[in-house]
Amino acid sequence: MPRPRAHLLTIGDELLSGDVVDGNKAWLAERCRLLGVEVVRAATLRDREDEIIAAIQAAAAHADLVITSGGLGPTTDDLTALAVARAAGIGLERNAELAARITAFFSRRMPGNQALIELNLKQADLPAGATVLDNPIGTAAGFGVQMGSAAPCWVFSLPGVPRELRKMMREQVEPRVISTFGVAPIARRIYRAIGRGESSLQQGVTPALEHARSRSPGLAAMYVHYRARYPEVTVILEATPDSEGVAATPDELASLDAALHEGIGPALYAIGPGRGPADLPTAIVRSLIARGMTLATAESCTGGGIGEAITSVAGSSACFLGGVIAYANAIKQGQLGVPAELIVEHGAVSEPVVRAMAEGARARLSADLGIAVSGIAGPGGAMPGKPVGTVDVALAHAGGTEYKRLSLLGNRATIRRATVLWALKMIWDHLGQPPLVGEIASDDES
Repeated sequence: MPRPRAHLLTIGDELLSGDVVDGNKAWLAERCRLLGVEVVRAATLRDREDEIIAAIQAAAAHADLVITSGGLGPTTDDLTALAVARAAGIGLERNAELAARITAFFSRRMPGNQALIELNLKQADLPAGATVLDNPIGTAAGFGVQMGSAAPCWVFSLPGVPRELRKMMREQVEPRVISTFGVAPIARRIYRAIGRGESSLQQGVTPALEHARSRSPGLAAMYVHYRARYPEVTVILEATPDSEGVAATPDELASLDAALHEGIGPALYAIGPGRGPADLPTAIVRSLIARGMTLATAESCTGGGIGEAITSVAGSSACFLGGVIAYANAIKQGQLGVPAELIVEHGAVSEPVVRAMAEGARARLSADLGIAVSGIAGPGGAMPGKPVGTVDVALAHAGGTEYKRLSLLGNRATIRRATVLWALKMIWDHLGQPPLVGEIASDDES
């Protein structure tokens, strides 16, 4: 049975002007993929009634499912309910239960302001006969409308507020999609690597993938995606069904782990099904806690980025002691004990200095591991032999201090992000862990 096809429509002038980043589209696309729904088109629309109507009618003619986001508020530019009703050839009707709820809500907060209540009652006006999608954390209810008769299409409209949209999608829309279409997720296997370019990595895994395709019809139909976000590359194996509906099983995909590990090499740090494995900070925190080890940081060019990455992981207080943002040379000397003569002789971006920074962080914070970075993130600061992108990384531990010089590419933000990942990868490699295997935990309600 073919997968249901979906169109995603995010609505709002603010999304096209750049005032608001459209994260809803990407999140909805991921949820559809996890459900087993194929997203074939996604568009962002202005707050223009005729444009919204045209987009909904075009989507309903080619898709089984349309999900809209935004335009359900009380103001004059919130036009989604009216546009969906007109696209479906029906009128609006006031939902009595919603109207009572809205009236009570605003009466409690602004008693006597009847004009404000009347303004917000617009949110109770839904397409006639629509299925109400309850919003337990906001005033804008969503709704579902079925359009067409020969090949009916469900249109689900959700608020644009991300927290409300996500809760309503999970609790209101997804159960209806599952019961209506009988969907099942497409099996996936995800491999995360740092330190090997996209084309090089593809070259490394191609022989294993070509051999795998000869093993079964499901593996023969497998689709391979490569996703690069410097310096990380992700390989995604997707069990796309062939023309007969035959697809690889999760176990078949997992059976390729050893071969892909060999093809990717030491750059590989995590493997997982579905949404994929945990990211590198999570993997490191888990490993440090399991070993009873602690970590301290000394950061110059990253300005605390390594510490932020580690502390973004719940439970990191069990292994992360703290860090020093040693941006100025005086801080490198005073807080980390870097000898002034090393900086004078070799420069702040140098092997001797970054080694001393790592050793100083480890000693002064009494940590098992001390990671340090110093570099030139740009756009200025280059010097002979040290162009923009030159970064020194050192890791101090009981057995000594490891060092690596990086030559990174990109703008300031890219270089800083890449430095953080390379520093984390040095920690991971030192811990000697095999690739972390397992699926990332489900995201929260926020």
